[in-house]
Order: sequence, then C-alpha cells, then structure tokens
Amino acid sequence: MQEIQDLFLFRFSQPPYFLLVIGLLISLSCALPFALILRQLIEYWNEYHSQEAFTRWRKIQLLTPFTGTLVGVCIAFASTLEIFGFATVASYLVALLATSVVGVLVWLQIGRILSKNLLRAYLSESK
Repeated sequence: MQEIQDLFLFRFSQPPYFLLVIGLLISLSCALPFALILRQLIEYWNEYHSQEAFTRWRKIQLLTPFTGTLVGVCIAFASTLEIFGFATVASYLVALLATSVVGVLVWLQIGRILSKNLLRAYLSESK
C-alpha cells in the first residue's frame, strides 16, 4: 500500500517547464496539418460532391494529426498541473482523462458539423 501511495505522490525535483514547451510545440505543429487536411477535404467535397472525399484513408489522414494535437495538449496540461504542485502520476492521469474526453467530444462534433453541411449541400443541389 505504501508503494502505491509513493507512486502517486512522486514528483520531479524541478517543475517540468521543458515538457510544457514541448507539449505546446507538439500540439501546434500537429494542429496546422489537421486544419489544412480538413480544409482540403471540405474543398474537395464542395467541388466534386463525391463521397470519395471521406473515405477511410482520408479519415485516417485526418485522425493522425488530430491525435498528435491531443498528445501535445495532454503533455502540456500534465506539465501545467505539475508546475502547480500536483504529483507526476496524478497529473498525467488527470490530463489523459481530460484530453481523452475532450478529444472524443471534439471529434464527434466535427463529424456532426460535416454531416450537416454535407446534407444541406446535397439537398440544395437536388432541388
């Protein structure tokens, strides 16, 4: 029991400012390709109105930078919690849980927005 308690109360000797900067750089460097790929998919669909814009391969291309962004945010958030005095393991568990929940909600919202826009464009085109 004492070993588990020691694990959750473990902290590095100095605050992880370096990890905070690295996490922010990772999230920013992955967010830009995510936005560009999403814009490309939408422009392709608007031009050709083809379902090929949202094939499995294209979704994987979109999910990869999105996941990288989440990893960067998770590292930055955990480092911020450590700077404010949280234990290392506890801060990473909280950050992982929070970024996972927010990431799933954002991914679902992006899907809903795209579905609504695709349906509107399809209905307006068929009139």
